[in-house]
Amino acid sequence: MNFNDIWTVAKKELRSCFTDKLILIQIILIPFAIVFGYSLLMSVMAQAQNTGNTEVSAYYVNAPDDMEPGLETLQFQKTTRNDIETVKNDIANKNAELLIVFPQDFKVADVGSDNLSEIQIWYNSENSDSLNAYNEAAVYLNAFQPKVFTVNSSENTAYDLGDENAAFRNTLGTIMPIMIFMAVFLVCMNLAAESIAGDKERGFLNTMLITPVKRTSIAAGKSLCIFIVTIIGGISAFAGMALALPLLAEALQFDMEISYSITEYLMLFVVTITAVFVLAGILLIISTLAKDVKQATNIAPIIMLVIMVAGMLTMNENFNRNVENLGMLNHCIPVWNTMMILKEIIRLDYSSVSIAVTCITNIVFTVAAIFAVGKCFENERILNG
Repeated sequence: MNFNDIWTVAKKELRSCFTDKLILIQIILIPFAIVFGYSLLMSVMAQAQNTGNTEVSAYYVNAPDDMEPGLETLQFQKTTRNDIETVKNDIANKNAELLIVFPQDFKVADVGSDNLSEIQIWYNSENSDSLNAYNEAAVYLNAFQPKVFTVNSSENTAYDLGDENAAFRNTLGTIMPIMIFMAVFLVCMNLAAESIAGDKERGFLNTMLITPVKRTSIAAGKSLCIFIVTIIGGISAFAGMALALPLLAEALQFDMEISYSITEYLMLFVVTITAVFVLAGILLIISTLAKDVKQATNIAPIIMLVIMVAGMLTMNENFNRNVENLGMLNHCIPVWNTMMILKEIIRLDYSSVSIAVTCITNIVFTVAAIFAVGKCFENERILNG
């Protein structure tokens, strides 16, 4: 292969991409918009849930005097026994949330007593507001029950020995890898299909093949163009992720003292770039083997589905326990290794060896993909359908 020929082909492909404003917007803005926009949507939904309507249509009947102030604090309203059936119907129809009925001779019995007063709480489990009201009422009423012993009663002691921000990192570790892959994949799918399958369909590829330029150089040039495009898309997606972290932390009400260091951001960036190389290699092989653009774009979503399944599997802790038995082999499987390592970095539970193995595996796969595309270019049957 001749580097000058490779660069000439790559420049021709890049020129067609960067002179088209729509393609340029697609490469630069779409990955950022997908990752950042989806994260922004999640943060808005989380904020709406945290600051939702606090008005509760909950009622109580015949509550003792010492319990009424607490029930009113929970925004429960006093009603009479004559309204019990009406309120129960409202709860069933989701027009009310809760009804607490105290017996007329209610009393708090001693521990071990057989004569216990029964409090009836009517609610609707199909209504999330009703279920929340029930949980609040249960917690409040349990406080009045006789105490045999207490558990973690000291307010000044931190009993949770785990990282209080781990839940935030676990959440990010499950959603961010899928979003990054999806954003870059959607951008590069059509470009890769047009680069080879499109030229094949229009007959332009055969014109290029009769030039003095070696076929392997043509294949390498087209591959180089797609790799450059995927790098730009990967940087765009990474930028969306970096800017989305503070928004998600605020929406999920986590302390941003967990902010990642430059080292973590650098590792996320490197892994992301090597991951998009793998995506580019897969899409180039599909585009080379496909007869036309339609066939290439019909096959590519299947690969995206496989990637999404891999991402969803990383969400399952029970499944993760099973794959832990594979050890370092997890980091030697393209795509799966990136899903795993991105999650590990975001959770701050990673090792340098795992990152190195993942990046080397991705690079080796990329080189193999370029080699495979070059071999396909030497096969007349493949190039002519």
